[in-house]
Amino acid sequence: MSVQSDSASQPEMPAAEPLRVTVLCGFVGAGKSRVLRDVLVQQPAGPLAVLIHDRGAAPGQSGAGWGDGIEVFRLGEVLAELMQECVSCSLRDSLMDAITAIARMRRFFRLLIECSGLVEPMMVAEVFNEAWTDEAPLAALARLDQIVTVVDAERFWDDVHSADALQERGLSCGADDGRTLSQLLVEQVEFCTMVVVNRSERIDSEARERLRVLLQHLNPEAELLLASDGPALAAGLLACRPEAGDPVGFQPGWAKLIEGAPMPAIPSPNWTAGVFRATRPFHPERLWALIEEDWPGVERCKGFFWLASQPDRCFSWEQTAGVRHFECIGDWWVATPREEWPTGEEFQQRLQKSWPIEFGDRRQELACIGYELDQQRLFERLRACLLTPAEVLSGEAAWRRFDDPFARATQEAASRDDDADSN
Repeated sequence: MSVQSDSASQPEMPAAEPLRVTVLCGFVGAGKSRVLRDVLVQQPAGPLAVLIHDRGAAPGQSGAGWGDGIEVFRLGEVLAELMQECVSCSLRDSLMDAITAIARMRRFFRLLIECSGLVEPMMVAEVFNEAWTDEAPLAALARLDQIVTVVDAERFWDDVHSADALQERGLSCGADDGRTLSQLLVEQVEFCTMVVVNRSERIDSEARERLRVLLQHLNPEAELLLASDGPALAAGLLACRPEAGDPVGFQPGWAKLIEGAPMPAIPSPNWTAGVFRATRPFHPERLWALIEEDWPGVERCKGFFWLASQPDRCFSWEQTAGVRHFECIGDWWVATPREEWPTGEEFQQRLQKSWPIEFGDRRQELACIGYELDQQRLFERLRACLLTPAEVLSGEAAWRRFDDPFARATQEAASRDDDADSN
C-alpha cells in the first residue's frame, strides 16, 4: 500500500539513529486527533512525520498552527480493504511497508502514528516485535518508543459495561469481526505503555477516581496522564524508551495477579483484586450453570481452567464488565508428548512452579478485578463447581461421561462458522 504525502519533499537528513516511533490508539471518538494536535503545537525540536490510519481526514490537514517541519502521510481507507483479508495480517503488512518507506526518507527525527479506532495496540507492537525477531529491515530503521491509548473519560466506564458487538455499533472491520466493544476497549488499555485520559473535566471527582483505579488495575505498567496536561503530555509522548531496540512486552493487571507481581494498592473497600486457584477440575454442568448467571461487580476476569469432561484440554476464560468468553487454546503440557515441549531453562522453571504431583500442570487460575464485588462469595461459588473428593476418586473415565454444555457450545459455534464460510 503506497504512502501519500500532504506536503512537498524536504531535504534528506543524516540518519545516525533509527527513526523513533510513537503510536496513538483508542476507540472511535476518544480524542486521538486532539491529543496529536496538542502534541504537535508544542513545537517539537526537529522534523516530524505523522502517519494517519483512520476513517477521517488528517487532523488539521493544512497543518495550520502545527509549526514547520511536520509532514503528514495517509495509509488510506484501511477498514474497507480489511473486509477482504485477514485483519491482523493486512494491518501488519500495511504498517510495516509505510513505516519502512517513511524511515528510508531519512528526513524525520520521529514518526507519530494515529491508528484507527478499531486497532488493537498488540497488533502494532507485533509489527516491531516480528521485525526484531526476523531481523527484517524495519528493525534497523525504526524503533517503537510508546504505544499510547487515549480513553474518553465520559464514555469509558459505560462502554466497558456494554455487551454490544462492534457490528451492532456499525464499526466492525467486516462480517467476520466478532469483537465486542467492551473487549476492544479493555485490550486497548491493557496493551499500551501510556494511557491518556481525555475529557476528564467533564466528569465529577468520584467518577474520575473510579476510572483512574480501573485503568491502573487493567494496566499497572502504563503511565497515566491527562489530555489537559499540555507540555507534560507532549514530553511523555515524545520520550525515548531506553530499551526501544528490544521487543515490546506487556504484563496486564490480570497477568500480574496470577504471577504474584506487585499491583497498585486497593484504594477503598469498593475495589478487590485476587486470584481463584484450584487443582481439582470443574464439573462441566455446575460451572456452566454458574457462568449463565450474572457476576455483578466483575470488571475484569481472565485466566485458565480445566474441565473434568475434557481433562486434556486447556481453556482460557476472558471476561470484561460487559461480556464473557471461553475457548480451548490447546492441550495441557501433561497431555502433550515430551518431545513437543519447548526447550530452555525458563520453560522448565515455569512448568515446575505449576506442576502439582496429582494433575500435572492442569489447574484453575482466574484473576479477578472487581468494583463493589463480593469476591469471597464469587470464589465460594467457583469452589462449589469443582469436583467433590468422591467425584475425583471416580477417575477420568467417569469424568468424560459427564454431560458437557461446553462441548456442545463449541460444536455449535464451529458449525455456525462453517455455515458462514460456505455462504
